[in-house]
Amino acid sequence: MTLDITDRIWGGFLGGAIGDALGEPVEFLSKEERLQRWGPTGVQGFVHPDGMGRFTDDTQMTLFTAEALILHAKTGEPLLIALHKAYLRWLATQKLPSRIPPDTYCNEGFLLDQPVLHQRMGPGRTCLRSLMEATDLGMPVVNDSKGCGGLMRVAPVGFWAALHPDQWDTRRTFTVASQAAQLTHGHPCGSLSAGCFAVLIRDLSSGAGLEQALKYTLSFLEKIGETGAPIRGALQRARSLADKSVAWEQATLELGSGWVAEEILAIAVYLGLTAPDAETGIVQAANHPGDADSVGAVAGQMLGAMPNRDAYIWDQANQLDGYSILTLAVSTFLAVT
Repeated sequence: MTLDITDRIWGGFLGGAIGDALGEPVEFLSKEERLQRWGPTGVQGFVHPDGMGRFTDDTQMTLFTAEALILHAKTGEPLLIALHKAYLRWLATQKLPSRIPPDTYCNEGFLLDQPVLHQRMGPGRTCLRSLMEATDLGMPVVNDSKGCGGLMRVAPVGFWAALHPDQWDTRRTFTVASQAAQLTHGHPCGSLSAGCFAVLIRDLSSGAGLEQALKYTLSFLEKIGETGAPIRGALQRARSLADKSVAWEQATLELGSGWVAEEILAIAVYLGLTAPDAETGIVQAANHPGDADSVGAVAGQMLGAMPNRDAYIWDQANQLDGYSILTLAVSTFLAVT
């Protein structure tokens, strides 16, 4: 492990939480409401009266993914079981029941004891329903959802793979992240987008440039065949728009509203290719006209793991309501390795 990888992992975790928190008050507002509140420049900083940013279920579930990897390393429990149990602990923070007995999963980890995580911050209905109705740990859900709820939480798999390159090749990284998403999202676009994102995060954290990482991921997707075609198409559109220097406002119209996984993945890649720095890219993501908090979270995770970030991420992270649990989780995540 090098300091450079450690730094990029910190940036990815914190960048995702910042983008998530910036997009949180924006997500469900109409264009007219946004203009009325913040004018044509959109939201530029945290807008709650206390000046603090509040991340949503995107970052909450990302932290529980990290916790699963930590427990897997310590106990040797199968990773997919550890992941499912961690997501059920997140469900418990939402004050919702599961068909799987709480004693099976609630006496593990350290996140369940954190009050800041026991908040309902716009949780996705697919995640809630899938976890509530699950009867067997580790079993993929049966639904046709390709929402972003599987994508937005798997960045820690990519970070973990970067820390353990000898054990985590592309196939394993892709497979684990895809299986983690399949616990709640059954459509191939929902799970395969998560696998691609984890591979991109792994390569970025390991020091690759985004162009290089994207080329490698697209090559890997080709091996999957037609199942991966929609994701390949979305990523290729993002790269084409970036290559043509298409403005952000126009690119959002062509890349989609960001309510499904492959669209958010493509939007994040476009921003990673075009934003001059992390601040610009994260603010643009958080002002996306669709799923602003999830676009902000995924783009922030990617931009934070890239070398073009600056003091902005650390300055903003200190203003997050959940900053202390973020630092505890990331420090523990890195210490285990």
